[in-house]
Amino acid sequence: MDRKVILLADVKGVGHKNDVVSVSVGYAANYLLPQHLAIDATSDRVATLSKHKMAVSQEKDVALARAQDLAAKLTGQSITVHAKATPQGRLYGAITPDEIAEAIGSQLGVSVEKRTVSTDEPIKALGVYAIALKLHPRVTALVSVTVAEAA
Repeated sequence: MDRKVILLADVKGVGHKNDVVSVSVGYAANYLLPQHLAIDATSDRVATLSKHKMAVSQEKDVALARAQDLAAKLTGQSITVHAKATPQGRLYGAITPDEIAEAIGSQLGVSVEKRTVSTDEPIKALGVYAIALKLHPRVTALVSVTVAEAA
């Protein structure tokens, strides 16, 4: 005999959070329910869960569409960051993702978070660099960053 429950957390070997699963009556009564890992799957709860999943899905679709629009605006654009450098072109520090995000905001009028800026290694010399902006797990935009000497 089985009992249907909605998982409130990931349970190894059983399922993931918000899954409706069938487990043995004893397992549900003696482990899942007392540990607050699951609740009984009544028809009202299952209906509420499906509405919640639908809303989350729509939110993810909207976030993906926004990221794609932003990527279309940013891809191929170039920005300039000024920094003090030695006569050989080495910087007296490094260009940080925060500085790049700030420059994108001021020069292109698009605000991006510094955590979206991914550099393979720190920028420590004058020159032109291709920087990837991870706007969404499935959307990346490439921006050209020119590091010029500060006047």
